[in-house]
Amino acid sequence: MVQVENDGTRAISALAELWLESLFDDPATRGGRDVICSPAALWLALTALEACVDGATRDELRGVLGPVGAQDAAVRELGRNDVFVTAARVLSQVPARPEFHPRSYGITVGRLGPDGPTGLHRWAHGTDTPLGRVPRCADPARCALLVSTVALEAEWERPFEPYFTRELLFTDAGGAAHPVPAMVAEVPAEDAWTLVRPGGRVTVVELRARAAGGGAVPAAGPVRVRFALGENRRVPPAQVLAAACAPAAHGKALRGSRAGGRPEAVLLELPRLRLSGDIDVTPHLTALGVERVFSASAELPRMFSEPVHCERVVQSCAVRFGEEGMSSGTAAGPVEDRPWANQANRNHFDGPGQLLRTVLVRLDRPFAVAVLDGSGVIPLLGGYQAGRPGGVR
Repeated sequence: MVQVENDGTRAISALAELWLESLFDDPATRGGRDVICSPAALWLALTALEACVDGATRDELRGVLGPVGAQDAAVRELGRNDVFVTAARVLSQVPARPEFHPRSYGITVGRLGPDGPTGLHRWAHGTDTPLGRVPRCADPARCALLVSTVALEAEWERPFEPYFTRELLFTDAGGAAHPVPAMVAEVPAEDAWTLVRPGGRVTVVELRARAAGGGAVPAAGPVRVRFALGENRRVPPAQVLAAACAPAAHGKALRGSRAGGRPEAVLLELPRLRLSGDIDVTPHLTALGVERVFSASAELPRMFSEPVHCERVVQSCAVRFGEEGMSSGTAAGPVEDRPWANQANRNHFDGPGQLLRTVLVRLDRPFAVAVLDGSGVIPLLGGYQAGRPGGVR
């Protein structure tokens, strides 16, 4: 796969690099907490907001978004993706200008839903999927919230066989061990590599995915899903995630044992997992120089006819990974329905890896996940599984 970059994709990647570094340096996300976010969705939400502001407020936003031409190119590129859906909404008690046309800006302006400012909001993408708790505005009469949500759904090109799902002992960031259901599959050797980061070596395994619904697999898959594991716990989460997002061309092929030479395949043991959560992006944007939009001096004349500033920028993400693929749903099945529950004592099994020369990649401790577009350039989603993975069905 040839990875194609343009000004737009470079702008999103640049914001992703800066934001993820700030995010993992934030005390709120340090110390063994799970993290899930979407750099591409944040970039799109800020792009929509940038189109509604003027003056110095717009200049600050363009400082992290890149030039207008780059924005247009990146939006068109993301629009070709069938599995990545994102929306932005400004929640405010102040009505929008009558002439404001939300669709032309990619955002919607409206009042808080019936759940109230601290309840679950279900407006995202016209579905009933609850994503996040909306924080309360300090001054609802003059403030607004920018909320970005993300939905992802795709199928593995080669689904995991549920029969081979078995128990894996996962040791979380705090050192506690948990038995969890782990999916097992062979992955082509060319879809795995290692990168050397400042904290140590990182192994990356990529799973091929396609749009849900059983459609034909296009020449360039709709998304690239990567899982990354540091060789030891001293590799910081930010570096592990950065390795997952890095171009595959920067990595080196995995090697097997000295006697076996290069492996024919990778035997991947991946816990079923569900990652979800909200991130207050406001302090991270402030650290990147975006300040005016959060002050009384904010200039949002295209959206509101009276002085209004943005109180917070909040992102809600939810994604789950199972045998068939990934989706933005959050439902989980009972333990007794999981195939691995009846195979807890099986240390060996007649399944993947029995006939090929394989190298084992076992995600049995904190690891990163990254979902990129088909070119492998745009970071659609990034996360870090630090705690016990939540098994899903």
